[in-house]
Amino acid sequence: MRHVPGTFSIAARDPATNTFGAAVTTGTVSVGATCPYVSANGAAVTQSYTKTEHGRDAVARADDGERIDDAFDDLLAGDDYAAYRQVHGVGTESEYTFTGAECVDWAGHRVGDDYTVAGNMLAGSDVVTATAEAYESTDGDMAERLVSALEAGESAGGDDRGEMSAAILVHAPEPEFYHNLRVDLSADPVGDLRELLTEARRAKEQIRSETDDLFGDYPDEILDFGVKY
Repeated sequence: MRHVPGTFSIAARDPATNTFGAAVTTGTVSVGATCPYVSANGAAVTQSYTKTEHGRDAVARADDGERIDDAFDDLLAGDDYAAYRQVHGVGTESEYTFTGAECVDWAGHRVGDDYTVAGNMLAGSDVVTATAEAYESTDGDMAERLVSALEAGESAGGDDRGEMSAAILVHAPEPEFYHNLRVDLSADPVGDLRELLTEARRAKEQIRSETDDLFGDYPDEILDFGVKY
């Protein structure tokens, strides 16, 4: 059992682009290593007393055609410590949230159309509400909406101890190198995540421009993630 306390996160699906994503921040280090999981058919987050297999197996089952709510129900049914877990996620046909009775207050979750938000050891319920509302109201691609959601949750109080790490993870038909961003230890991880996303977008445009100047037009598929290293 791996303990990752004090976390808030969002899992989401954009049905128009067939994109799945998850974002998370917490008061311990390296949250991106164990909590968010995405695939071509699902996004999942496992937190509180984190069991990585729940996130990994939920999206794997979604890829095999199972509804993600059914997958999570089955995984938790076989877990003797389910009361300590907090898991949530989205698939192509369903959303799912679960907050165990033994999660540390404040703990709770929210379900919207094609997204879920959950948190534990938070300043209060406003964190989850603000995260959800920011995701709903933000324009842009999945990465932009996820980071904006974390920013709003942090502004509403965030982790009751303050955050130390943050991450976003996205699965899209056209991948970008800013679809997997992690800030593993920082005094301002969400702010650093925003800076990292901004710099990643700028770097992509600069590299494309420089490559066009050197070689002219080229097929996008010639470069992995559209980037020349």
